[in-house]
Amino acid sequence: MTCDTSLMYGHGANAHAAYPGLTRGKKANHLWLPLAVIESEDTRARLGDARTEKERLERAVDAYAQFLGQSRPDSMVSDLLHEPPAPAVVPAPTRTVVSKAARARSVTHHDQRHREAQPREYRLSDEQKRRLVEMREERELAGTQAWNQRPYGGHTDQELTKLIATGPVDARREDQIAAAAEESERALLQEIAKAEAAGTSLGQIEVAPIYVLLDQADEHLAAARVEQAREQAAAEVAATADEHLRVLGAADGKSRFALRMAGTSRKEHTQLTKQAEADRAAAWHEGVDARVAARQAAADAWKVLRDSPYVTVLGATERQAPDVDTLATRLIEMRETKVPARAQQKDTGDEKRVARFHGQATTARENAAKYRAVSADARTEKALRARIAEQHPRLHQSEVQARADLQRAQDARSARVTVQATPLYRAPTQTRSGPRRNH
Repeated sequence: MTCDTSLMYGHGANAHAAYPGLTRGKKANHLWLPLAVIESEDTRARLGDARTEKERLERAVDAYAQFLGQSRPDSMVSDLLHEPPAPAVVPAPTRTVVSKAARARSVTHHDQRHREAQPREYRLSDEQKRRLVEMREERELAGTQAWNQRPYGGHTDQELTKLIATGPVDARREDQIAAAAEESERALLQEIAKAEAAGTSLGQIEVAPIYVLLDQADEHLAAARVEQAREQAAAEVAATADEHLRVLGAADGKSRFALRMAGTSRKEHTQLTKQAEADRAAAWHEGVDARVAARQAAADAWKVLRDSPYVTVLGATERQAPDVDTLATRLIEMRETKVPARAQQKDTGDEKRVARFHGQATTARENAAKYRAVSADARTEKALRARIAEQHPRLHQSEVQARADLQRAQDARSARVTVQATPLYRAPTQTRSGPRRNH
């Protein structure tokens, strides 16, 4: 059976229980290990409290691995059992003696199995116990805490020297970062306050030039509207001339007498026809000129927007200018929607920048204080070691040896973790081929 995510509490789970708990999750398998429970007291006394998350993880995995190594092979319960043989008949005294011996062996075997089931703990040697006693006595005389209880008691002398040297440098760098962030925040707040005093905002100040561009585009749009009206008037004149020509055309086949009876003559009819044709042609030319002028005015309005640095804000990215009606709609949208949205975006962004500058300054100040505190603690630890070395040389030597033991144990643990994390090479077999090269 499998699941998406496996959550396992490792305390008390042997190898046979841990294997399914760590392999059944298809997406993720999580393991919780209580270091204070699974680690032995001797190990904790020898190494002290874990100072980093990495050390805590390594010690928990190491302790749990030692516990898993004590798991006995799993057994199987079967229902295919044979009938027990008939018990042999022996004299009562002998049976009593045998029964007592069997019970004694059973109790001894049970105690042995109970001891085997208990987690093994690495015990300190007599030399290590003696050293701990001497260190405790020396500490009582020196009036100091144990080295593994001091904040930087487990650091080497080289590490302390590095912390003392780099702490002030790192603190000054953080101070500079904080000062720059505070200056940026102060300048931005002054600009915001100045704009508010003038009854506006930085966003409105930024978009003010855009309204000037829109006014220029509106002037070209108004010119395009005038040309559209001229085209419409020309179209009406052409339509009137067409109507006259239609009426005159109906009289083209009439005789002179019929024309005289209608109050006109052939000469006048011809003149009226030529006049109507001239009026229609002039109207057509007027309409074409007006249409071209309207398109040019719309193109000029669009060019004002296209050549401005606010082309992206306005959304005027098309190379081809729209027609006059579409241009009018777009200009209204820019003035009523896009430009106010840009102003609001600018004001909101300034507020976020103020908050970001403030957060950067606060974090940098905190980091600077931490660097100085680390440097001060390291300097205090170094001075304490010098005093212990001068006044209590045996305690000093014991602490040096204990730190060296801790360093060796950490190096060995890191080496084991590295080896366990490194995938082993498996030679290709008949069912598993080696790497292939694409052709």
